[in-house]
Amino acid sequence: MKSISINPWSVYSVWHRHARVYQKTWLVNSLPPLSEPIIYLVAFGYGLTPLVGDVDYNGQTVSYLKFIAPGMMGIGLLFQSFFEGSFGSFIRLSYQKTWQALLTAPLSFTEVFLGEWLWAATKGTMAGTLTGLVAVIWGLYSGWDLLFSFPLIILGSLLFSVMGLLTAGTVRTIDQINVPIFLLIVPMFTLCGTYFPRDTLPSILSSISAILPLASVVDLLRWPLGLSSFWFLQLLWIILLIALVSVLAWRQIYPQLFR
Repeated sequence: MKSISINPWSVYSVWHRHARVYQKTWLVNSLPPLSEPIIYLVAFGYGLTPLVGDVDYNGQTVSYLKFIAPGMMGIGLLFQSFFEGSFGSFIRLSYQKTWQALLTAPLSFTEVFLGEWLWAATKGTMAGTLTGLVAVIWGLYSGWDLLFSFPLIILGSLLFSVMGLLTAGTVRTIDQINVPIFLLIVPMFTLCGTYFPRDTLPSILSSISAILPLASVVDLLRWPLGLSSFWFLQLLWIILLIALVSVLAWRQIYPQLFR
């Protein structure tokens, strides 16, 4: 029963421990992943806008820059939350033995798990929000739109961070993390409507990409440009995946600590 007990202060203590470590090396650790979606936004915005011009989305014509801005927010939270949940958690679990050390304190496994999850989601939320702020400064996304999109950024970060935790609990070597990256993260990064509308893809590929979770996250982040008729199902799909993957991740990591 101790493994499933939850004290909010204990969860926060795990989160705070990771935050304190991050503060010591925040510039080195945050600059590449935080700058990446912003560089994409600038590069593709200036590079492709003259070639693409406007884009047809949800029955209306919008500028290409306004179209890709929410996609870059989705990419930012995807990369930061997944890589922290996978690489970061795997290193703390298998190399640094941080999980084992935390469990010697009066903490349950679930509290350590939730603290780890929330920390990875925090990094994803920071990346998505900072990219959104750049879009606001650029005039591609209003401040109110970003404020109302904040719950969506959190939901997306929770989903991709727990997918990273599932990866950390499943692989046995750090090199094996490349498997879900190339089989799942890269296809989502390229095919889920981040750079172009999915309806330009062949019908089968378009249907497959619509199932991938980043597609729902990006579509919902584009709500200022209009929502699809099944937006509520997309929201439910994200919540369902969070619940399902969190249970799977919990069950994958637990036996590694309590054999």
